[in-house]
Formats: sequence, C-alpha cells, structure tokens
Amino acid sequence: LGDMEFYLAGLGFRDRAEDRGLAVCFPELRDPGAEGPSGIRVSGLFNPLLLGEKSAPIPCDLSVQHAASVVIVTGPNSGGKTRLLQAIALCQLLGEAGLFVPAREARLPRVSGLFVSLLEEARADQPEGQLGMELMRIRRMFEHLGMGSLVLLDELCSGTNPSEGEEIARLVISLLPELRAQVFVTTHLLSFAARLAEDRPIPRLEFLQVELGERDLPTYGFVPGVARTSLAQRTASRRSEEHTSELQSPLNIS
Repeated sequence: LGDMEFYLAGLGFRDRAEDRGLAVCFPELRDPGAEGPSGIRVSGLFNPLLLGEKSAPIPCDLSVQHAASVVIVTGPNSGGKTRLLQAIALCQLLGEAGLFVPAREARLPRVSGLFVSLLEEARADQPEGQLGMELMRIRRMFEHLGMGSLVLLDELCSGTNPSEGEEIARLVISLLPELRAQVFVTTHLLSFAARLAEDRPIPRLEFLQVELGERDLPTYGFVPGVARTSLAQRTASRRSEEHTSELQSPLNIS
C-alpha cells in the first residue's frame, strides 16, 4: 500500500497542477559524460509549494549550458529567487524518483546528491547566530558532498558585513567546482556578483537576474546578467501599501 500511495500521490500532483493550468512532464535524465548538452534545461518550471496559494504559480524557463557550473542569481527582494531554488530542488528530486516534474518540458543531469541551504528564521535555542549557523551548514556540505552533486545556496553569507561575506562567498564558490557540482547561488551582494562577472575567477560561471517588467515589478522570470539594484525601497513601499490596504479592509465578524 505504501508504494501505491507514493505513485497515487504523483498522479494527484499532476491533476492538481493541471487544474491550475500548469503542465507537468517526465524529464529526460542524462547520465554524466553522455554526449550532447549536459546542463539543466527546463521550460515552464513552477514551484509546487505554491499550488495551494490563491493565484496559480507563474512558470519560468531555465537553461544552463554546462552540468558542472556555478550560476549566480541576483535581483530584488520578493522577485522569486528563493522560490526558484525550491523549484529546482523539487524538480530534481521528483525527476530522479520517477515522478512527474513541475515543468512543461525538462532535461536534467543525474546527480549524486542534493544539498540545499535556505535562509532560516532565528531560533532561541540555536547555538550560533545566522552566519554561524550558515557556516556550520557549509562545513557539513563539504564534509558529505560527493562528486557531481546539486548544490543550492540561498543568500550566501548574508549574515555579516559585505566585505567579510564576499570573502567567504568567493572561497565557497571557488571550491565547489573542484567537486564538479552544479551550483545555484542567490545573493544580494551585487557589487560582488558584478566583479565575478567581470573577472571570471572560475570556469563555467553563469549569471541570472530577476526579469523586471513595467514599473520595475518582477515578472518572476529570469534572464542572463547581473542585477544593478535590489530595489529595496520599492519593495518596502509595496509592502507598506499592502499592509495599509489590509488594515483598511472591513472586518468580517460572524
């Protein structure tokens, strides 16, 4: 019954996605060293964790040329960077488990493991601060990471001042290619990302930025390049307007 529930859950995911107007597929999984393109290529990728929201997830396209590359993702707050990392991780897990993936079409390299470091809210019982906890996760990553893994790092070294954060981030980014890992890193250290794009200190370094539409609002798509600003003031203004609207809405008391 456990096996049946597992595959029925996969069918349930497909039906839930199609009800929201989103396509799923079985991916093409490519073994390491196979001829032809080796990087991730996904069309219509969406985050399955958002299927329970009122509005349907907005799909995006993702293309990485080489399997063992470092992709730096920049852009404004609330632009979809963390959601992108979640979508990539879930797409890889579901694909290698033999289930539908949250995409219209997908080509994925097989990986030996998956390591994800996402921002966490501080807890009263944690032994270190935000940076200390992140460094502990990074240490565990290098202790257990095998060759050819998928690594997803959200806001790498954002818990300290920019100069120290850049130094640690540069070290981490320079070491991961030695393990032939496929790496996605989001960061708000825009000057650091711009210098990486100019200097190219490691091979197979790629850059994605949040796509902006009218009035510099994020489209939740991603295009090549490095963002020039995080648009913090605009994000704060938008959040303030949303909060004011909530306070002014009539109460529904029954």
